[in-house]
Amino acid sequence: MFATLAVPFDAYRDLPEDCRWLVQCLARYADRDGRCWPTMRQLVGDVRRSLSTVCRRLKKLAEMGVFHRERKGVGRYVYTLAEPYRLGRPGRVSGSEHRVSQGARQEALPRKQVDKGRFALVDATLPRPTEWEPRLRSWAQSRFWLPTWGPKPNEPGCWAPIPA
Repeated sequence: MFATLAVPFDAYRDLPEDCRWLVQCLARYADRDGRCWPTMRQLVGDVRRSLSTVCRRLKKLAEMGVFHRERKGVGRYVYTLAEPYRLGRPGRVSGSEHRVSQGARQEALPRKQVDKGRFALVDATLPRPTEWEPRLRSWAQSRFWLPTWGPKPNEPGCWAPIPA
């Protein structure tokens, strides 16, 4: 499931370029009230910068009033984003006028899928004579044999045709 989030362009435009992605990462973790609590490790991974760089940019953003943060526990902050930097989340969609039409559904076919690869059919029917050649070559070279092909060539009741 994908969510559509609106970015408040005017607020982000005024931020320093090196901090915009960090604010986006914080906003991605935020709930509807603008509160989030990502770890520093998460932010460093999202921004793909060093820990010291992320810390400097967070300090700069806090001084600019982008968010307020409180330390909760050892090494964990709770960030509260200012209103202009929260992502706009559309309201809950309800009512038949907003639903996707169910008229063009595609039903799954009940028959088995057929693999047209090297070893031919995957279903339980007996393969055509031309499909036995690669199987028998494989058996002669590496002793590879799938159970769906029936008994192995050295076992009684083998389904493979006897080579002429």
